[in-house]
Amino acid sequence: MVEFINAPVSVDLHIRKDGTVLPLAFSWRFHHYRIESWGRENSETAEGRTRHCYLVQTPGLVTWELCQDVETAQWHLVRRWAARPHAV
Repeated sequence: MVEFINAPVSVDLHIRKDGTVLPLAFSWRFHHYRIESWGRENSETAEGRTRHCYLVQTPGLVTWELCQDVETAQWHLVRRWAARPHAV
């Protein structure tokens, strides 16, 4: 199930040698989420604004999409996919 959020968040970053950033953690709704794995990175333009987006996973196999507005540097939590139940 996908939940569309589109809320501003603060993000802890690692600056790579090439000057690009990698999100390490983010804060949303009074919780701090540590990122455990990274998926796709892409740039997209929506409503005349360019943003750089990252698909990330936090503990519990929850997948999130974080996007940074290129012009303002503001980060947004765009959506969340709930962890899928699995048999043990």
